Amino acid sequence: MASEDKTNTYDETVSRTTSEPPADVTVTEETAITAVPAGEVETYEVQSETTTSEEESVSTKAREAGRSLKDLIYSLGRKTKEVTEEKARELKAQSVDISTKTDAQDIQHLGDDVEKLITVFEDTMTEIRKEPYDEQEKLLVGYKKLLEEQINVINARLSMAKRLKPGA
Repeated sequence: MASEDKTNTYDETVSRTTSEPPADVTVTEETAITAVPAGEVETYEVQSETTTSEEESVSTKAREAGRSLKDLIYSLGRKTKEVTEEKARELKAQSVDISTKTDAQDIQHLGDDVEKLITVFEDTMTEIRKEPYDEQEKLLVGYKKLLEEQINVINARLSMAKRLKPGA
């Protein structure tokens, strides 16, 4: 029993509930540790008693505050999302207006040549329509390739003009 004399023993008594108690119920927690003189079995006794009715009201208030903060954050998020979507729609509408105006100005810079280009295009399309359908298909494919090559020439000349522009 000499080894048992040197062994520390602890007695604990804990009363807990797993579900939340009603507001008027008090839950207590007790821990007991008792000290006995050396040479005998040492036991320590600690007593702690807590009332949870006050803690519960504070805990309930904290939970409610947390929920209202969470709701506030969610509503701010929704409002931010709505404002962002609205601003995006406005900017998109403005960019369409700006690009339309820019395109119109770019076309106006060509002046009288635009009318000649449009007339040539319409005349070519009219002549192609006079042919049989199997021949129209071949002519339209060829005309499309011609226009694509002309676009490539335009892009090349545009990049060259940008590089050779004074101050660039």
